[in-house]
Amino acid sequence: MSGDLERRDRRQRAEKSAGSGRQLAATIAGWTVGALGFAVFGAAAIALAFVHQAGVVRTDLLGAQTKLSFVPQIVANRDIAGLNQVSGEVLEQTNRADANSSGPLWDLASSFPLVKDNTQAVQELTAMTRDLTGRALPPTVALLSASDFSSLAVEGGGINLEPFRQAEGALPEITSAFTDAKVVTDGIDRTNLLPIVTEPLDQVAQIVDQAAPSLTLVQKYLPSLLAAAGGDGPKTYLVVFQNNAEIRATGGNPAASSVMVVDDGRIELKEQSDSMAFYAAGQAGRSVLDLPESTLALYPDTFTRYSQDYTFSPDFPTTARLFESLWNRTDGSQFDGVMSIDPVVLAHMLEVLGPVDLPSGEQITSDNAVKLLLSDAYQRYGDAGDNGRSSDEFFATVSSTVFSRLAGGQWNPIAMFDQLTRSAQEQRINLWFRDEQAQSLVSEVGLDGGLRADNAASTQVGIYFNDFSIGKLEYHLATEVFATCNAADRTVNMSVNMRNSITDDITNAYTLGFRNSDYGLPPRTMMLNALFFAPPGATITALDPADGDIPSLSRSGSENGNSGESRMVTLGQGESRTVSYTVQLPAGPLGPLDIRHTPTASDTPVTVDASCDPFVAGFSS
Repeated sequence: MSGDLERRDRRQRAEKSAGSGRQLAATIAGWTVGALGFAVFGAAAIALAFVHQAGVVRTDLLGAQTKLSFVPQIVANRDIAGLNQVSGEVLEQTNRADANSSGPLWDLASSFPLVKDNTQAVQELTAMTRDLTGRALPPTVALLSASDFSSLAVEGGGINLEPFRQAEGALPEITSAFTDAKVVTDGIDRTNLLPIVTEPLDQVAQIVDQAAPSLTLVQKYLPSLLAAAGGDGPKTYLVVFQNNAEIRATGGNPAASSVMVVDDGRIELKEQSDSMAFYAAGQAGRSVLDLPESTLALYPDTFTRYSQDYTFSPDFPTTARLFESLWNRTDGSQFDGVMSIDPVVLAHMLEVLGPVDLPSGEQITSDNAVKLLLSDAYQRYGDAGDNGRSSDEFFATVSSTVFSRLAGGQWNPIAMFDQLTRSAQEQRINLWFRDEQAQSLVSEVGLDGGLRADNAASTQVGIYFNDFSIGKLEYHLATEVFATCNAADRTVNMSVNMRNSITDDITNAYTLGFRNSDYGLPPRTMMLNALFFAPPGATITALDPADGDIPSLSRSGSENGNSGESRMVTLGQGESRTVSYTVQLPAGPLGPLDIRHTPTASDTPVTVDASCDPFVAGFSS
């Protein structure tokens, strides 16, 4: 009996103990589930809060970027109130973004390896944007408030230099802000960044990447630019007008020119001349500059003896030195610089100036300028007078009349700058300065029209044309340029499609090819010396046409370390054809690919194939 009671008691204690264990387990399980639920809920809440905060930061950064993108146009319009408003809005957004990208949530997020890079990038970006805005915009507002950059033209002709003098004081802080910002954006590792981070980063970085180098360049060279504009005393320049109708490597026959004096920004046209003046002075036919035999071997023997042929070379500094020497021998003139433009540049400028009334009673406009100067003038005057003097006089009248309009100062300088930039991109403006610092500037921005002596800054390849027919046929020449590459082989192939569109109604002897009959060719056939140049250290491995259409006129040589080949190419009336060559680039680092060509009377489309992308950026090895 007592044994049964004992067994029952043990069973009850065991059942009670088991029940307590189950209850404890259930309690622990409940606590665990609750804790896990709370943890999950808490983590989700924290994550949602962080995502919300990150979204606010992203929105503010993108908003600031959008407003910053408007700043250049606001500055161009000299809208001080608008700039003040944008400055305040951007500062507000960047301050908010900076405040929202710090704190416990961001510290916690930074403890996770996959999130750390993104949070750090956002924090660096927001701090940089806030700092950039706070440092760069206030001095910009102050500069615009003190200077009227929208009214740079001065009556009587020239540019008001005072705003640029005032800019010298503001530029260091603005430039420093953008330079420091570029260090930050360049230093952010994008490897593990999410699209939500890279989008605002890339957009802000794009603004910084565009502005920082330009500001550095302006700050570096502004004193030289002011001096070149006569800020420290008068400067004398020779302005050469290249006639694309009789094509030359950098544009055309440079028969017409003007002497221009610039004093404290004011421009005065002192003298107009043409190639006939050098005949009258007994200087025509005499070589005015000693050049290496390897360079002279590339060109006809008239190259250094007649000013009309000084632009045979695609190296404008050589052309400038030839003109400087010629003028010095003729009347003792010395120039602080030589620059060249063509009638297409004039047409671009007339888009800003508007129509100009000529003494003849007609108007010259942006639409008719090129045809009027390069075709109609020869139909009217080409056969009259001594060697076409009537057409030269017409050119002189047009240029002096347009200059008078420029001197009036009633035009938009910002719009004019845009048109000059367009002309420069079309390779129609070439500048040479005696001052080394000013020349360094034009070389750095690619306005020197020079053959590079090395491949550090750029790797140049180019095809150029020189008229051989002695006529004005090339007004009717249309060209297209194409480049393809093989990065593995380090080769570049450049080709030019050409078309001769001259019509039967062009009959004046001054336009038609004077030399053509000597070679049994019709007078409307273009005879072109095609020049093919390889950059220093490179070799030309293929040419088309290999021997040229008249092999006896083929030439080989080098200029400024660039090896060159010249081949005679003929292009009949209504004919289209392609010339091309292949260049084997040298080993080692190379600067970005630079495609050069002769500017014609019409626009020349340039197509660089995607296969050239590695060269466009430059080779580091």
